[in-house]
Amino acid sequence: MQFAVAVVPTTGQDRAAVFVRGEGLVIVLADGAGGTAGGAAAASAIVEGVGAASGEAWGDLLGELDADPRRLGFGQATAVVLSLDPRGIRGASVGDSGAWLIRADDVDDLTQAQQRKPLVGSGGSPVPFRTGPVGDGTLLVASDGLLHYAKQAAIAAIARGPDLEVAARQLVELVRLASGALPDDVSIVLCRATR
Repeated sequence: MQFAVAVVPTTGQDRAAVFVRGEGLVIVLADGAGGTAGGAAAASAIVEGVGAASGEAWGDLLGELDADPRRLGFGQATAVVLSLDPRGIRGASVGDSGAWLIRADDVDDLTQAQQRKPLVGSGGSPVPFRTGPVGDGTLLVASDGLLHYAKQAAIAAIARGPDLEVAARQLVELVRLASGALPDDVSIVLCRATR
């Protein structure tokens, strides 16, 4: 099984990356805490830590990073980390970034049980999640710059579109203000299984 992926280039203190691992992918998204020094450094350290990891103990990795403030640049960040392969999705999260599995008739918020605070870097408690294969659905991993400023139904309708690159750009435009600015940093990863 292969996967199609679209990633919105990250700006500000958001960071996102996709790594190919075996038959699947590892997706990580971190949103540095605004208004605190070191938020961007913390988000970057999370992405780098996931990229260097050899296993899938994502909750343990986030806990290790949380316990090492120097490695995080003494900053804080949200985090969503997951492995995606033909067996399913396994991950962990902290904060208010999220992962949704969007199907034709429903949205499964994989990160609904996560704790918004404290963040990674200030005693965050990663909450694990697991679900089956993506199937015909679309996986969305996004920061609060999207999830807090748009309605779930509108996000899901766009994410179901046939072209992931177009959908990713449309999701950013969904939250763009009339002034042309964004209300917050926005990072988005969309992923779908291909045949």
